[in-house]
Amino acid sequence: MRILFITILLSSFLVHSQDLKTASTINEVTLYLQGARIERTASIELKKGTHEIKLSDLSPDIDEASINITDLDGMRLNGLSYSATALEKKETSNNIKALDAQIAEVKDEIGKLNALNSGLDQERLLLESNRSLNSKDTGLSLAQIKEFGSYYRTRFAAIINERNANNEAITKASEQLNKLNIEKQKLNPEANERRGTITLKVITPSTRRYSINFSYNVYSAGWVPIYDITAQGTDDKINLAFKAQAYQATGTDWNNVKLKISTGDPQMDNQMPQLETKRLGFVSRNYNARATGRSNKRYNPLVKTINGKVTDNSGEPVLGATVLIKGTSIATTTDFDGNYSINAEDGEVLVISYAGYTPQETPIYASNINVTMEESLDAVVVSAYRTVKKSRFDYDAEEVEVDDYVPAVVEDIEENIASRTFNLSQLYSIPSTGESTDIEISNNNVDAAYAYYAAPVINENVFLTATLSNWESLNLIPGEANVYFEDAFIGKIYFDTDTTKEELVVGLGVDPQISVKREDKRDFKAKSFFGNNRIVSKNYEIILKNNRNKTVMVKLQDRVPISGNSEIKVDEVETGTAQVDKETQILTWEINLGSGSQVQERFSYRVKYPKRRRINLE
Repeated sequence: MRILFITILLSSFLVHSQDLKTASTINEVTLYLQGARIERTASIELKKGTHEIKLSDLSPDIDEASINITDLDGMRLNGLSYSATALEKKETSNNIKALDAQIAEVKDEIGKLNALNSGLDQERLLLESNRSLNSKDTGLSLAQIKEFGSYYRTRFAAIINERNANNEAITKASEQLNKLNIEKQKLNPEANERRGTITLKVITPSTRRYSINFSYNVYSAGWVPIYDITAQGTDDKINLAFKAQAYQATGTDWNNVKLKISTGDPQMDNQMPQLETKRLGFVSRNYNARATGRSNKRYNPLVKTINGKVTDNSGEPVLGATVLIKGTSIATTTDFDGNYSINAEDGEVLVISYAGYTPQETPIYASNINVTMEESLDAVVVSAYRTVKKSRFDYDAEEVEVDDYVPAVVEDIEENIASRTFNLSQLYSIPSTGESTDIEISNNNVDAAYAYYAAPVINENVFLTATLSNWESLNLIPGEANVYFEDAFIGKIYFDTDTTKEELVVGLGVDPQISVKREDKRDFKAKSFFGNNRIVSKNYEIILKNNRNKTVMVKLQDRVPISGNSEIKVDEVETGTAQVDKETQILTWEINLGSGSQVQERFSYRVKYPKRRRINLE
């Protein structure tokens, strides 16, 4: 009798408190620039009573605070929790063991190369801090001074060349490491895989099948805006294709799901700031206060390699600047033209530094990032001139693959004060690989005004530009763009739509059929001395030639330097037919250049400065 009573009691407990697992399906995904919101539905047969339901096989990176149970179909919720656990590990195969050995070997090679670079950096710093001759060295002969300079020039060049060779080897090794890791993942996709579970404690009023609707945010997904800008000729409209490069690595493939593309950010701090009284106090000379602002450039996880150019604020290339992926040992240096290339697999922020300049940081937002360095507060700064604190020595030392994309039909656009959401009419499949799937959001033909631009003081090429009007209605956001002109791929640009200007200017690359040449027509008598001053006269001639079979409009610009020091005088300025900005001394010519014709423009100025000092007039 006692056994029967215990059996009945146990049966009653199982009916009223059961631990049940159930699967769920994805109804809809809202993909943000960083992150995604996933809406799911589960269905389960339950008896009347108390139950613990485990919604299993979910993403392991769910934001627990974002979990929302939207409909329990009449059940009452008594509790909710989330956990992520690792799947049971399988025995490691011999193939994976062999790959692990190769991975360790490549990592060791990268470590040794980085150590060599660190040693070269220390040697370079030592050279830079000890290359000035002091007053005790005045007894040196001319031959000894030449030998001193030759050693530093040769060794400095050797350090940069060795570092560039090491960086090239690091890039190749990093690419090999990435391939080995991908191969290992293919052989053992479940290695270290984790799955998430949402546990619900519910009370059911009756025995029947119940449906559960729930949603949550995940971190490991997002989309990156990208554009294709195509012009067939200067008489045609610009075709502007706006696409989303969607990616996700949530651990679950999204198969045939309804998709929304949103410009919102679920992690944004929406708390209104409170302005407080500003009380002045003394700060150090190097104090640098910046207002908190929102950058229109954000990290792009799809960028694997970055190329770019580092220049100073006068447009000159910076040789030997260090370019580093923040938080890693991956680094490179710029070459003689200021160019660099670096692998960006393991970082989100690019750091650029050079002695005498303020270090620059920027998110890795595109595959081409150009950086302008600003001289630090400790440097002697002259606008359009630069006191030479360090020597810059002279050293001797594309095929485009277009990924397949899925054209999209946008049903409508939801817009609120902070974001826009594009509702797509068809279903999409995005695998959980972290690789991108291109989805076209819109495709428009836009009116454009074409013109040419040249600034030969910086670059002796003529660039074609297209000015877009009425572009605000196209719902565009900043992103990288592929530029095509006359059926040729021109290159990539950063399409910055966060502008208050009514017109948007797009660079379409260099036109080799229009040439520009800038020459200094001075003679050797143009440099003279007057007392303690040196006097330099500059007389420039710019020749612009049109080899196209039609008239083109060219905007030509140059500059007259401005003194930033009382010891430097700029006078006898002649600007010819140029329009002159009184504040910046930028010269502008608007030229209608006929087919097969050429024009010449001239300007000149004179500079006085102490003969013991050096300046860079360009």
